[in-house]
Amino acid sequence: MDPEVERLHEQAPLTDVHAHPSLKAFLFRRNLWRHYRSGASFNPFSSRSDFQMLREGRVGVLWAGHYLPERQLFKDCFLLRAAAFLLTPAYWKLTRGPVFDRLLQMMDALEREIRRDPSQIELARSGFDIDRIRGEGKIAVVHTVEGAHVLEGEPDRLRALAERGVAMLTLNHFYRNGLGSQVDAMPKDMCIRKLCSFEFHAGEPPHLTDFGREVLRVLAQVRIIPDVTHCTPGARAEIFAEIDRRQPIIASHVGVKALSTDPYNLANDEIREIVASGGAIGVILMPYWLSRDGEQGEVGLDGIGVGATRAGVGRRRGGVGGERSGVDQVVDTMEHIQRITGSWDHVVIGTDFDGFTEPPEDLKDASRLGVITRALLDRGVPEDDIKK
Repeated sequence: MDPEVERLHEQAPLTDVHAHPSLKAFLFRRNLWRHYRSGASFNPFSSRSDFQMLREGRVGVLWAGHYLPERQLFKDCFLLRAAAFLLTPAYWKLTRGPVFDRLLQMMDALEREIRRDPSQIELARSGFDIDRIRGEGKIAVVHTVEGAHVLEGEPDRLRALAERGVAMLTLNHFYRNGLGSQVDAMPKDMCIRKLCSFEFHAGEPPHLTDFGREVLRVLAQVRIIPDVTHCTPGARAEIFAEIDRRQPIIASHVGVKALSTDPYNLANDEIREIVASGGAIGVILMPYWLSRDGEQGEVGLDGIGVGATRAGVGRRRGGVGGERSGVDQVVDTMEHIQRITGSWDHVVIGTDFDGFTEPPEDLKDASRLGVITRALLDRGVPEDDIKK
């Protein structure tokens, strides 16, 4: 990391609002203080957001997304079922036992790893904690949860999560969970889609159910931020209307429709609505969602260890016939959000590392995140805005 970037990261510690170090710590009792290899998406033993990579990348705050893969994935796809079975005892953790209890065990696994060296990293349960932990020169880790399927239809379980320090709930994921409609978030050109038939029922109404409205009410009461990533445009519209700007909303790991028109990504009016709520938009580090239409490569699957061909290049910004790197795609997306909102106040990073996604080669793990800062500097973005 060059000295100018390192100085900025020390002055304003970089925050990643969506990564999955706990998934492999839970499944394989992974030591998060050890870096195995960044590897390809299909390698279940690779690691991108382990604590060693966080330190090398000068990441100051990590929002750890606890994602328990939906069990329907294993029913729909015999290959995933076989892969999970070969990784016993991971298979039993993924397919047996109460889902909510498994979620709590995943949180326990992350806290176990943090306790290995509390002099370097600490769990934060509030904004005050983050300031204190960072003041002591340590990395702050925040609990978040991806997918309301873990509630098993019981909104009051959010109160137990709030007591554990959970700051954000990603409302949807691959399958319908009773809350509302979800997009098809498995890339269309993935090899696994040619071999298995997934019954996602994506996009089907109702866009927001009575259960979904109750979840939103409880989230407001316990001060957990709703994350609309994976929601359909229709669901997002109804969520915006239901919340009516009374609390911040986040889209933690997305792209923008101006660059890639998939319904997973945010339209300009949705970006403005999130900003009006006091929320933020996290840019995902996954070329499939960032490439300009027609440039997508084959990528990995968020949450399940199935590989794909390496992606990460498109056309370079401003070039003709040249290559556009992964970091260019990320910064193009960040700059678009800034142009639409007129400010850098609401632009954040949500890498989706260790969700078995395939990031660009030049951003393959947390140790490389400084290249985003470098790219922003090279494009002339003022230091005060980069610190935001």
